Amino acid sequence: MPESRQEDAEEVARETMRRVAANVDMLVDQLSSAKYAFAFPDAVRRTPTAEDLQAVAMAETLIGPLPVALRACLEIVGPVDLCGDGGSLLPHVGYHGPERESWDFAPDPLVLHSGQVLGNQISSVVGDLSLGCACTDPEEDEPCRFHASGFFFSIAPDEAAKENFSGGDHTIHLPNANPDPQLEYVAVAESISLVEYLRLSLAWGGFPGYSVRPAHVPLPGLLERLGHQLMKF
Repeated sequence: MPESRQEDAEEVARETMRRVAANVDMLVDQLSSAKYAFAFPDAVRRTPTAEDLQAVAMAETLIGPLPVALRACLEIVGPVDLCGDGGSLLPHVGYHGPERESWDFAPDPLVLHSGQVLGNQISSVVGDLSLGCACTDPEEDEPCRFHASGFFFSIAPDEAAKENFSGGDHTIHLPNANPDPQLEYVAVAESISLVEYLRLSLAWGGFPGYSVRPAHVPLPGLLERLGHQLMKF
C-alpha cells in the first residue's frame, strides 16, 4: 500500500476507534447508572497502558504490522468486559445465573482483550518475545510453527464463554494483511470484520446477540435507548 494511503487508512482506523472508545465509556456509565451487575467490576473498561502499547509494539517486531483496525483497537479502545447479570433490565443477560433455555439466544456482551493479552498469547507460542524466536537462529533450517502457519489471536471469549459456560473464542488470524480483519467464530454473523462487529455491538447497546433474538423476544427498552445515543462510525 502506498505510504499516503497507509497513513489515510491508519487515521481512519484511529478516528473509528476513538468513537468506539467514547461509545463504550457512555455505555458503561449508562449501564452502571441502571444498576447493571457487571461480572467483573474492576475490568469493565480500562484505558490502554504503557505495558499494552509496549506489547503491541513487541508483537509487531515479530509478526510484522498488525491490521490497522486491530492495532488502533488495542491502542485506543483497550480492554472491555460487559459480561454480567441483567436482572429485570436485561433478563436474557446472565453470567452467574442458571443455564438459559434451549429456545433462548446468546446476548453476546461486548468483550475486548488488551494488548498485553496479545503479547501473552504470542509468547505462549514462541517464548520470550524479547528473544525473538527460533527463526532467528541461523542453524534452524525451517520456520517455527508460528511463522509457518501464523496463529489465532483470541480477541474475546465467544458467546457461550461470556455466559460462564464452556466455550471458545472470537479470533483473528495473524499475520493478516487485511486492514479490517475478519473475526472467526462469531455466532451473530457468518462473516464479519472487526469494525463491523464493533458497529453491530454498539448499535445494540453492547449486546449484539439481540440482533438475532427470536421474534417473540422484545428488545429491552434500555438497549433501545442506548442504541440511539451512540456516535456513528
